[in-house]
Amino acid sequence: MDSDIIIVLPLLAVIGFALLALTILQRLSDINKSLDAIQSELFTLKNAAFKSVETDDKVAEETTAKVAETDANTPSAQSVSPVITTEKVDNEPHEAVKTAIVEQRIEQPPTIAVAVKTTETENQKPAEEKQTIANGEVDAMQVKSSSNAITTSNKPQTDPIAVQITTDKTAKTTPIQSAHTTAQAPSSDESKVKTTNFERFIGENLFGKIGILVFILGIAYFVKYAIDQNWINEVTRTILGFGVGIAMLVVAQWIHKRYYTLSSLLAGGAFAVFYLTVSIAFHYYQLFSQTAAFVILCFTTIFMAAVSIRYDRLELAVTALIGGFIAPFIISSDTGNIIVLQTYLSILNLGMFALALYKRWGLLPIVGSVFTYFILLQTVIESDLFPTPPHLFSILLGFATLFFFIFLIPVRLIMQSTYGGGIRKGLLSVITLNGFAYLFYGGYLIEEIAFGSKETGYLSFFIAIVYLVFYLFLRFRISGHDTLRNFMLALTIAFASIGVPLLFNGSAILITWSTESVLLLWLFTKEKSVIYECTAAVLAALSFILCLTLGVFQDSDHGIFAFKMFLNSHFLSLFTFAVCSFLAAIIMQRNRRLFSKGRHLLRFTPCNVIAYAIGFLFVFIALADEFTANLNEFTADAASALTITTLLLVGTLLLRRRFKVRKYKLAYVILLCAITFIYMLNIWSGDAFRLPSVLVLQWISTLTVVILMAYVIQKMALLQWENHLTRPVFAALSTLVWLTGARLLLLTFYNPSFDTGFSLSLGLAAFILMVIGMRSKSKEVRMVSLAEFGIVLGKLILIDVWSMAALGKIVVFISLGLLLLTLSFLYQKLKDVLF
Repeated sequence: MDSDIIIVLPLLAVIGFALLALTILQRLSDINKSLDAIQSELFTLKNAAFKSVETDDKVAEETTAKVAETDANTPSAQSVSPVITTEKVDNEPHEAVKTAIVEQRIEQPPTIAVAVKTTETENQKPAEEKQTIANGEVDAMQVKSSSNAITTSNKPQTDPIAVQITTDKTAKTTPIQSAHTTAQAPSSDESKVKTTNFERFIGENLFGKIGILVFILGIAYFVKYAIDQNWINEVTRTILGFGVGIAMLVVAQWIHKRYYTLSSLLAGGAFAVFYLTVSIAFHYYQLFSQTAAFVILCFTTIFMAAVSIRYDRLELAVTALIGGFIAPFIISSDTGNIIVLQTYLSILNLGMFALALYKRWGLLPIVGSVFTYFILLQTVIESDLFPTPPHLFSILLGFATLFFFIFLIPVRLIMQSTYGGGIRKGLLSVITLNGFAYLFYGGYLIEEIAFGSKETGYLSFFIAIVYLVFYLFLRFRISGHDTLRNFMLALTIAFASIGVPLLFNGSAILITWSTESVLLLWLFTKEKSVIYECTAAVLAALSFILCLTLGVFQDSDHGIFAFKMFLNSHFLSLFTFAVCSFLAAIIMQRNRRLFSKGRHLLRFTPCNVIAYAIGFLFVFIALADEFTANLNEFTADAASALTITTLLLVGTLLLRRRFKVRKYKLAYVILLCAITFIYMLNIWSGDAFRLPSVLVLQWISTLTVVILMAYVIQKMALLQWENHLTRPVFAALSTLVWLTGARLLLLTFYNPSFDTGFSLSLGLAAFILMVIGMRSKSKEVRMVSLAEFGIVLGKLILIDVWSMAALGKIVVFISLGLLLLTLSFLYQKLKDVLF
């Protein structure tokens, strides 16, 4: 029978330590509540003390004011003092002490918090009153005897009265102050006992749990010894186990009014004995069939729940719930039925939630969810290890759906009661993990049923719809519960977003996520809910990453050229994402104040600029990919270059109010440099002989570049911003565009040579710049012109004279000579204006 002890002892240890841990947690919670109550009481007493002190200070000030007013109404105050002093020589020590005490009490009024009468203060009060009266009589007699030296007879009767009033006042405040000191001492002692009462916790609680555990172990050792001695057989042992448990319950019932904690411990230990007895009787003695043992354990669990309601103890309810979950494993065998197990778990969880709703015990759903999904995980593992009939997966999916709805009941618990931070967070975690557990477990079952299909996405959308129903109910039918309502909204958005990649491919995911992101951003501007803003930002980031990771034609099933231009999923997905980026930027721009003030994840600056930039970028990428897939290389390059210049021109004109030239001057200068470089790269690269379609696209690109440069330069000229820097830059960029256009003109007429054309075009550009510089009186532009003339002359001397053809030399030299002569004539004519 050593194997019995090997089984019994670990079970006893686990149950004992579980009870111990639960009770310790409960006790710590009670201690925290007591400390909060003590702190609140001390704070109330402190406020009362301050109010009492203020009241007494006001009374003392009023008394002092009355004395001062009386002294002011008596003109012979100074003439009385010498008489009183001379008359009181014999009684000088006594009177000096009394005078000092009276003056000190008048100058420093006592602080009074609580007026409490004690025997000592009551005895002290008459004595002080008698002393005050006696002193007043002595003063009156002395003042009376000196009436010959005093012109007025009213003053000797005034000072004793004032002194008597002050003395009475101080005599009344002194006992009260001592009583306040006496009243404060018990409060501090009481708080000290409540905060450091570990002795009571150990003696009442901890020793009780250890005692129960030791007692059960003692019973186990006694039973083992009796079995070894053949005193009792299997039936007697089982009856003895039930008898011990019943005896512990009887004792718990008998003492539950006087010893509340001990009775709960005894009740918990009694049910632990019942579980162990049934387990041993079934596994080792075969006294019960599996059905009978299971029924006994079910009734034991129900009875234990009733006892927890009787004693109003959460620990017993948790223990009963844990016992209910381990009961099937206690009587498990190799012929177990998974359908029966799922049915039992459903009934157990429903009963658990009924108890939780009745007693408002929020810990029960947390424990139930952990054990339930752990058991479901175990069934998944066993189904992989052992063959499972296919029809069972459909039934298990139905049970999984039932568990999903059961563990949504914590929503009602949160609405019903106001729980603390820990329990409330635990219930919200149950609601969240319930959805994800159902998605994973249900998705596994769906894949087993449909052999790897994508129906799991429908399951995710179903979960999102359920959470949406709860959100709408809380939104329109129930007031308050803002946190719970926002939580349900966040879960709705999360599961709807998760369902997209589970059901669709890459392009459909991108379209759905980007559209959802814009919709959530718009809802944020209407509802001002942070959840909308955060989820919109997350979905936008995921969409951007997905755009970068998508292949050029990942969605094509028939090769690169097997689909129509602009009518394919790849283009539609990228173009939709770009449009959504523009919409997001417009939404932020129209609600600029909302996104600029406060602390937001999506700040207007820089998110608005980033959204516009991403929109233009992915419009270009979408069009460039289409050109690459459907056109030849040279035409595709020309079309891509035209796309860039057109987007820059259209963006500049459409967003001229959003990005004003006077505010973004440097950015526009950089823009002109970039578009000039792109234009030159497009024209100067490629073959000398070009297709007509390529030439047409390049001439359109030239037109867009010229329009954009003219617009920006005209706006910058009006601003007069850094003319000494911007004018030379604009002159140089204009010259480069002029030369590139001349190159394109020669290519249009199928003339690949550009030696003569370069000299003529650069000389003409220098002449035009000189004319503009003279008209605008811009020395910077004239210096650029002179530099260009220098380049032309250098080329003529170093290159053209030696390598150019005769006809070319004639044309270039004559043209350049005429330009230089004209330029010299203009300088001489305008020298008074220019210099």
